[in-house]
Amino acid sequence: MLALDRDSTGLSSNFGLYREFETIYSELQPDLILHYTSKPIIFGGRAANKLNIPSIAIVTGLGYAFINKGWIHKITKYLYRKSAGYHERFLFENEDDLALFNNGIIKPHQGRSIKGCGVDEKHFFPQKNESQKNATTFTFIGRLLLDKGIIEFIDAAKYYKPNHKIQFKVIGQLDDQNPSKISSHHLQSWIDKEYISYVSFKKDIRKEIAVSDCVVLPSYREGLPRTILEAMSMEKPIIVSDTPGCRETIHNEENGFLVEVKDSNSLIDAISRFMQLSDIERLEMGQKGRQLVLKHFTSKKIADQIFEEIQSIVFR
Repeated sequence: MLALDRDSTGLSSNFGLYREFETIYSELQPDLILHYTSKPIIFGGRAANKLNIPSIAIVTGLGYAFINKGWIHKITKYLYRKSAGYHERFLFENEDDLALFNNGIIKPHQGRSIKGCGVDEKHFFPQKNESQKNATTFTFIGRLLLDKGIIEFIDAAKYYKPNHKIQFKVIGQLDDQNPSKISSHHLQSWIDKEYISYVSFKKDIRKEIAVSDCVVLPSYREGLPRTILEAMSMEKPIIVSDTPGCRETIHNEENGFLVEVKDSNSLIDAISRFMQLSDIERLEMGQKGRQLVLKHFTSKKIADQIFEEIQSIVFR
């Protein structure tokens, strides 16, 4: 079995990408290939099909092309539809993406929904917040993209800036290759004006989650946000937008708050409601989030679901 995720290839053309996949598959002759993300699904799937190698497409999120309804959306949707015949199965991280593809992109029997890529609940475990601070910390973790809701997070930070009992932290990095990018100038301006404290990308995010009181992701669309699952596993309350992927992580007002998409005022209101919670209520909210992870989102549970799909194809 071969698992492939190569959305950033550096090759000069998609035809070159297809030829590279074909060469790799001819040499390895795997029994089955798992294709992750759009380009491997589209071009790797075609190569696998030509060589009569079974394939599973794992759609980890639809991102910019499906958030913005322009020509990129039309082309991407066409290519997914064209690639549908290359794969035995399409696995999605949320029910919304499955429903979207069932509406004319894939055949109804092809699609399954799984709960993201899973989280290691033993690695991301609850830790006592040892930070010495008087302020409540709201933390955004992710690439600094418009589609992740970073502007709405900054709007909330601006609104609450005079309130020294609240602080906002951003953890992540710029992505100059993404059409939804923000500029380094904007980021530096937010830092200089003290709207946020900023930490660049960190491989191990657990310490940053541990010193947070609430993790926030007002994204416009997700597969199923891994950083939110990690925060939940560490018993942190969350605030997420009512959008595909995000809404599957939350029971509103139980393990966090659900806010409207692209709505800064809705986010500001949710932060205000969180600030009114007692310490015990915040603790209970975080504990309910971890219970959801243990019930639905552990790495083992997700791996077992994928393995069942593999067995159904390889051993049929």
